[in-house]
Amino acid sequence: MQPPTNLPPPKTRDLSETVWTKIDRKATAIAEFTIRQYRKKRSTWTVGAVGALVVVIVLLFYIDAMSTGLDSWDSDGDGQIDEDPSNWDGSQLKSVGDVDDDGDCWSREEFDRDWNGDGIDCNVIYRYDQNGALISVNADPNVDEDSDESAFLEESLHRSFLMGFGKFGFLFVLGIFLPLFLATGLIRDEQEAGTLHYLVGKPIARAEILTYRLLGFIGLAWPYFTGLVVLSALVTGFFGPGDSIYRFSDLGIWLGILLAILLTVLAYAAVFATLGIIAPRFGVALALLFAVWEFFMMFLSMIPGARDLGIATLSISFWGGEVINSIGWVVWNDYDFMYGQALIVDPFAQLALWTVWYSPFPTTNPLLNLVISIIALLVISLIFILIGQSTFKQRELN
Repeated sequence: MQPPTNLPPPKTRDLSETVWTKIDRKATAIAEFTIRQYRKKRSTWTVGAVGALVVVIVLLFYIDAMSTGLDSWDSDGDGQIDEDPSNWDGSQLKSVGDVDDDGDCWSREEFDRDWNGDGIDCNVIYRYDQNGALISVNADPNVDEDSDESAFLEESLHRSFLMGFGKFGFLFVLGIFLPLFLATGLIRDEQEAGTLHYLVGKPIARAEILTYRLLGFIGLAWPYFTGLVVLSALVTGFFGPGDSIYRFSDLGIWLGILLAILLTVLAYAAVFATLGIIAPRFGVALALLFAVWEFFMMFLSMIPGARDLGIATLSISFWGGEVINSIGWVVWNDYDFMYGQALIVDPFAQLALWTVWYSPFPTTNPLLNLVISIIALLVISLIFILIGQSTFKQRELN
């Protein structure tokens, strides 16, 4: 007997019903459970509100400073302000000829016009190091003696705020604050509450549970930080110094800050969640000690000698800071000009600029340094996730 020829063809499984779906369903289920669980906790809303409040308060101080402005002053005491500013724009190897804008140098006796000894009256000599950076300014009397301090200091303050707030405000304070109070208990709290048995009882490997719980935390933390960074970028863009309505040139800096905070939050979450697994009773204490270590390393990275030794590279905060630092060198490629202006206008501004905007490390190439820093943060995250997974798999649940 011949088999019927009009049978329907065998049903093929759609790609959405294959292995990918099973993995995706498990990840989505636990990540979504984690998001819903944390959204219902008062501690989540409290920590989030405190962090947002800190950002808003800092931005209000920034708005006040930019709105008030910084006034120039009468540098030479003649009752005039900014009447003889520096004409240096970074391109001069040696200023020759008449650069005495207000004529008070030429009003001096002929023998008293050449203090720098180059044989040219009423000029300025600029000296540079082997890298082309301005290292000294040697002016004849009453030349460039009343610079335009306002414009330079406002720009310096703005840049120092962006770099400093990105590194210390977002990266360190908020970047550690949120994971410390929320990510430490991703596994530990479930174990103490006895609800971890429900998760482990499902056909899901323990290693996957930790990973998916971290994904759930990231699903809350990343949008939160993205919103705060966008808010900060809008405020500083509209209220920052300049003639345009919005400083679009700073968007690259804020993108770098956003990238740095997303990666550091992932790394801190992995570290704190792992510490909560390794030492359930003392997880918070260990996390606090780790936060102190990060705090110490961040400030150590600002010391040239310690920075050159590379001690600070043993911290997450260092690599996150290097992401911002490298982006700063890419977006603001006029560091030598700003440093030279600081020598001419206000030497104290050098300290403010250098403190938050130093040369990339461990390489001097900003783009290469950026790639190395990103890889370092991802490797740290992966290492602690693997440690946490290994510890969790061997842990007996009470």
